[in-house]
Amino acid sequence: MNRKQRRELRKDKNLIKNLYAIILKYFPELLNKFYNLTDSRNPSYVTYDMKVICVTRLFGLLCGLTSLSIISDDNFNTDACIENISTICQTKLDELPYWETIQDVFVNIKINELREIQKYIVKTLIRSKMFDKYKYEGAFQLIFDGTGLSNHDYNLNNNCLQRKHKDGKISYYKYVLECKLCVGNIVISVDSEFIENTKMLTEKQKQDCETNAFKRMIKRIKKNYPKQKFIISGDGLYATTPIIKICNKNKWFYIFNLKPDRLKEINSAFEGNLLLENETTIKDYYLSTNIKYKDIIVHAFKFIEKAKNNKETIFRYISNIPVNNDNIKSIVKLGRNRWKIENEGFYTQKHRTFNITHLNSRNDNAMKAHYFFIQFAHTIRQLLEQGDTHTKSLILKLKEVSAYLVQSLTSPNPNLMNIEINFQLRFDD
Repeated sequence: MNRKQRRELRKDKNLIKNLYAIILKYFPELLNKFYNLTDSRNPSYVTYDMKVICVTRLFGLLCGLTSLSIISDDNFNTDACIENISTICQTKLDELPYWETIQDVFVNIKINELREIQKYIVKTLIRSKMFDKYKYEGAFQLIFDGTGLSNHDYNLNNNCLQRKHKDGKISYYKYVLECKLCVGNIVISVDSEFIENTKMLTEKQKQDCETNAFKRMIKRIKKNYPKQKFIISGDGLYATTPIIKICNKNKWFYIFNLKPDRLKEINSAFEGNLLLENETTIKDYYLSTNIKYKDIIVHAFKFIEKAKNNKETIFRYISNIPVNNDNIKSIVKLGRNRWKIENEGFYTQKHRTFNITHLNSRNDNAMKAHYFFIQFAHTIRQLLEQGDTHTKSLILKLKEVSAYLVQSLTSPNPNLMNIEINFQLRFDD
């Protein structure tokens, strides 16, 4: 397809209709779940119900408008946009809620109820079976990693992580642990756990950390998906006996990065065994199975990638998945998927579309609520960008997708009254 043909396709492309169709088809209860969120406001002062508040925020994010104030801007807050949001919410609106109104609601919104919506989105996608082709031995891959959201020179909300510098100054940080479902080139937020100090600490007390957040999170995941098989993946931080035991207890697979300076006994046994025998005959792959360490047994393997300039990159892993000649390439590929939480996940949310490093509020509860809505929006946007055949045919950059969504949401759009959901999303491997 040449540039002229793409321009012709783009002229009448109604991306907001495609996006709304995805929501209606794959998340038919989502808007009702917004409506049923606990509303702590005095009924006498309520102009906009919870659905209108949440849909306005969600669709602003879906359009790439991360700042709340932009929603109240004249370029977004058009008569056509008000009419389109009215159609989506199935109500009559004279105006969109002002950004301060949304903020006031998010200050008191219940985070546990947002977690339930997060679970609904993931379970609905799993039940659709459209991602089943990405399973390995019946198991979906979950990738865990933490990321910083912001840093301050003061202790915002008195729960920041702290770092003392050599000059005696203290920096304060907001961190979150993410669990992403990795399916093809998409990463979907399964659970989010904020890493924070819930009480003022003395110098001898330890701060909250990614490992503790993982232990809190994994209990919810087991409760929410009791029969689902998973492959748990993470960097070398997760290659510890307690976390391996958690995976074994839950009958989950795991693949963790094996760093030379961690689990030194396993590393030593691995390299020693390779001097005697490499259990795979595939070039540049190395394998040693059934390595005993304390009261666990692991399989260790590595892959040496050679670039054109002869530079070598070594990827090392441990796993409880039986590894052999037939599947070692597939298992290494699963291990390397860990980078997708960085690239398709955090990098996109920080630098391309959603700007998660912008807190949106200094209120702790509202800040977390905005973060969850970003996760909802990112999941739906990925379905549009990666799965909708019409959108993919346009070959748009992410910012162009956002621009087309804004254009179609803020223009008269009678097609929203009649949405066809007889379609299938198609994802590339």
